[in-house]
Amino acid sequence: MKKFHILAAFGIAVMATLGLSSCQADKDPVFTEATEFVLNTPPFADQLYQLAPNSTLELTCSQPNYGMALAPAYEIQVSLLENFGAGQPTPSEGEPPYYASVLTNNPHSAVIEIDEKNLAVAICELMGLNEENYLETPINVVPLYVRAVASISNQPSTVITSNTIVLKQVLTYFQAPAPEHDVLYTPGNSNGWNHANCQQLEAYEEGKYRGFVYLNGEFKFTNKDNWDGTNYGSAGEGKLDTDGGAGNLPLPAEGEGLYYADVDINTLSYTLTYIESVGTVGAYNDWNQADAAAHMTHSDDYLKWTYEGQVSGEFKFVFNDGWAINLGSADLENLEFGGPNCTTSGATVITLDLSKLPYSATAE
Repeated sequence: MKKFHILAAFGIAVMATLGLSSCQADKDPVFTEATEFVLNTPPFADQLYQLAPNSTLELTCSQPNYGMALAPAYEIQVSLLENFGAGQPTPSEGEPPYYASVLTNNPHSAVIEIDEKNLAVAICELMGLNEENYLETPINVVPLYVRAVASISNQPSTVITSNTIVLKQVLTYFQAPAPEHDVLYTPGNSNGWNHANCQQLEAYEEGKYRGFVYLNGEFKFTNKDNWDGTNYGSAGEGKLDTDGGAGNLPLPAEGEGLYYADVDINTLSYTLTYIESVGTVGAYNDWNQADAAAHMTHSDDYLKWTYEGQVSGEFKFVFNDGWAINLGSADLENLEFGGPNCTTSGATVITLDLSKLPYSATAE
């Protein structure tokens, strides 16, 4: 067994002063290749374990017996195989690995914390699950084999692997990525040419987008939340140009206000409809024609509209005193163009929010 003598500069100075013998030097701390390192079995090992995106898994281990006080870094390895694939041929390209490493939140602590979302990703890797095949793979319960690896930085001889524990019932799953909404952005003078502050238009057919936007000057349409994608500038009245040097789209003659935008990138064309009024119409006023709707008042940026009055039963939001543009939904948090009627059991204040997708309303 190799022994590595560590002699501190302080010790050298002491020996020079006191003339210590070589026999006394043997009392200095001695590093020994570790032979003991235990990963403890947690109390929940036999229970059904469901991983959660915002939770952590806690494991504990002993410190390797290096013969002196050292602070190793700990890593967790997991496998669906009890022997972690020992003796098996190396997986071919495209095949799942035999084991996967999971980083710890506190690598130098013997109380090891792991983000469960990272553990879920590792399990998906072991099962070969991805966005293309996860729907074909049933969610089931599997035993998960776990071991820890300790080491001192840049010292290969200090690497030691713990015993293996088993979490007997881990529920596997694949969290599909949230679908990206197909939208156009509207950076311009009204929002400081800032994508984060601009309104979005949502696709309703292939290549066609619609929605509300507050304008008080020139602007552009973009298909990304930055300037790295396709930027749609002006090619004349109602026409778009994808050339990077194309000019900005002009503010319509009606001037500052709220506009309903309809954009077709297939034909590189667009229309802007000035919104002169927003109103509510419904059972509370006997479903009078839209031109009799109760008009709402707008905020300074025309993106929030309020109606104060008695409203009960079903109703909808209408624009420009007509039905051509209207919003509705059984869920006030997710209004849709031409959607079903909204409902309230009785309210005196209705507020419509057009600042972001999905459009929403409150009835109080």
